[in-house]
Amino acid sequence: MADLALVKTANGLMGATAADQELIQKYKAGSVIRGKFAKMRNPRFHGKFFAMLDLSWDYWEPRGGLVPRQEMRGIEGLAKFFEAQSGKPGQLSAAVAAYIESLEISRAERFPAVDKSREAFREWVTIEAGHFHLVRTPDGVRKEAKSISWASMDDTAFQPLYRDVFNACWRLVLSAHFESEEAALSAADQIGSYA
Repeated sequence: MADLALVKTANGLMGATAADQELIQKYKAGSVIRGKFAKMRNPRFHGKFFAMLDLSWDYWEPRGGLVPRQEMRGIEGLAKFFEAQSGKPGQLSAAVAAYIESLEISRAERFPAVDKSREAFREWVTIEAGHFHLVRTPDGVRKEAKSISWASMDDTAFQPLYRDVFNACWRLVLSAHFESEEAALSAADQIGSYA
């Protein structure tokens, strides 16, 4: 089944792109074409979103190694709990640092190469922006980025997502490379096809 984008014109529905138009022309006059239709959000705004993500991706350098931040928080939180119970703050900090270092070493031996993933970056930034839902897995509850697909999000829902994801990109990546948010947005404008 083909994925087809259509534009409503005074003459009826037409293909939104040259590829869509070419696909429509393959059908004979009088053919019945059935599908599920949804109004797409503004494609220029969608392009702006991905240009901003591409800019952030280009400047992002992974940090933190093979112990994820959530796991690190759990380890450090447990140490603080035991320190509070014993009344001796800071007593476990050296042990925690040694344990985390041993985890890094053992995981580095098992996973010698870790890829930098554009899709994983998009999901991470979306979660950091607060657009996620919780899912229960065999390993416990985890955050899963909300879908930004055309079918699941219209312009009204997409605008706050864009704003929140930009704020996360600014806070986590772009503020270290640009003097202002406006400069970062201008740089994203220059790499986006919508400019």
